[in-house]
Amino acid sequence: MLGITYSARRVQKKKSMMIHSRTALAERFFSGNSATYEQIANFSSLGLDGWWKRKIVSQIPHNPTRILDQACGTGLLTFRIAQRFPHCRILGVDLQDEYLGIAKEKARALELTTVEFIHGKVEDVVLEGDFDCVTSCYLAKYADLTLLVNNAHEMLREGGMLIMHELTYPTRALYALFWHIHFKFLQAYGTWKYPEWRIALDELPACLKETVWIDELVDALKVNKFSDINIEYLAFGASAIVSARK
Repeated sequence: MLGITYSARRVQKKKSMMIHSRTALAERFFSGNSATYEQIANFSSLGLDGWWKRKIVSQIPHNPTRILDQACGTGLLTFRIAQRFPHCRILGVDLQDEYLGIAKEKARALELTTVEFIHGKVEDVVLEGDFDCVTSCYLAKYADLTLLVNNAHEMLREGGMLIMHELTYPTRALYALFWHIHFKFLQAYGTWKYPEWRIALDELPACLKETVWIDELVDALKVNKFSDINIEYLAFGASAIVSARK
């Protein structure tokens, strides 16, 4: 019995260290580079970033009244949602205050009164009220997905949707080859054009090869009894959208 307890503690400690390292990684990747985030998102995805975000918006339930956009950054996805659903209240949460500063300036310039931003770690932000949808883009590999899904289940209304998009490592050899070539180009030309992104571009490939965020997310969704779990791979397996219904 003591051996089982000790093993469980070791597993829990290891998991806690992994989650902590993921948060530290996010802070390393997204520090001091908010001014060029939107350019690097478009450049590094070969222009697919906007298409991926349109795919997310298309899956949001009809006529929503409240949406939570986690890891909203400068508001790229948040403002797409606001334009699609002008009468919906949208809350964006992000760890980096410098990114939220840009998002808030954009909201003022657009005179949007339906959008609000919260500074904090997404796992720590649990809001009252029934949300129709919880969205995120480029969050899953940095997050404690067990806690994130638990919180989403608490915040979503019955029938509400959780929609997460994240980068992945292609499983097919040919696609993986092009993936590696793409990142070699980003690490060469990309870090010359955007030197403030050197750390992220250098370390991201290893991060994506090691992450098992889809498996972790699906397991957490099943534990919380989400239904209609769907995995849609995009760009030849270079990213994926996972959606589920409470």
